[in-house]
Amino acid sequence: MADITFPAHITVRRAPDVDGLPVLTAQTTVSAEVAGLELPPGPLGETGQRGRPRTTFRKRGEIANAAARPTGLGPEDRGSWWHRLDDNGMDVWTGTEWRHSPDAVGPRGPVATPTTITVTETKHREDLIVPAVEFAGTGAEQKVKVTVPAGLRGPKGPPGASGQITESGDYDKARTPGTGGVFAYDRSSRKFRPVAPPLGLGPWSWFQEDFIAERNENVGRIDAATFTIPPLPFRWRPVVYGHMFTRADGGADTAAEGTVRLHHSQGEIVSTSIAASGGWLYMPLTPCYRDGATSKVLSPTSDFATVAAGQPANLVVGVEKVGSAGVKIGFHPGGASIVVFAEPIE
Repeated sequence: MADITFPAHITVRRAPDVDGLPVLTAQTTVSAEVAGLELPPGPLGETGQRGRPRTTFRKRGEIANAAARPTGLGPEDRGSWWHRLDDNGMDVWTGTEWRHSPDAVGPRGPVATPTTITVTETKHREDLIVPAVEFAGTGAEQKVKVTVPAGLRGPKGPPGASGQITESGDYDKARTPGTGGVFAYDRSSRKFRPVAPPLGLGPWSWFQEDFIAERNENVGRIDAATFTIPPLPFRWRPVVYGHMFTRADGGADTAAEGTVRLHHSQGEIVSTSIAASGGWLYMPLTPCYRDGATSKVLSPTSDFATVAAGQPANLVVGVEKVGSAGVKIGFHPGGASIVVFAEPIE
């Protein structure tokens, strides 16, 4: 509601209610001129119900005069009109009454050119489900394109014979499936193809009886065991976890580090423990890819520490000295273990 301002006299009275609480009562008194002002308009009301659409004019025939108007017309005949010949006018039925317009009918126009329709294209495919007709052209010469959809779904047919996936047109035969492999969609060829196991093969594992006996010597490295992974049908990288007891005599400037190297005792490091010194320590081995003391930055397509498809791989487990010479390092087989997974490299 719009705001309106007017002068008024306000009287405020204070009186207690039945519970003794004060209640304020305000009374407004306005002059006679103000009291006669019109109230401002209220808020916009809800939209009303949509009315019936207006009927277009429909010529129903010709009549001689007003007396010849047809009878028995109702609301459903609204918009019907007749050509009245006595004054060349229109008699229109509004649904409830007649309306007359004299001299409203002009002379008859020329006969229109016959319309011709030429079908220029017809589409019919089983995957189309919506019919369509598209008209083109100008004037009486019309051209039409027709889309004919598939018919109603027929009854379910008998089961077909089972076929081989490798014989499908959507299968890429360039690569032979390997052990544990899966099918995957190749975006470049837009076909399915076999790929190496996404989580790798394995595990292979060895425990304390598979390692050498206890050693504690003044050497740079103690080889504790060598384990062989058989040839695999894809290129892969070892993922190695484990535990072992190590020790390093001497002070803080010397430590013993557990390592797992690929192929030989000077190969690429694929797993290490923390270098520590002191008495026997049971240390975990975790995946770590190093070239000597330099850690490598890898990507999914990196060739570092990988094994070629069809080639076996040796994993050499050992304890290496870090720091000063002339100090003993040690290995103990108690609780020693490694677990190996083969991670596929695309």
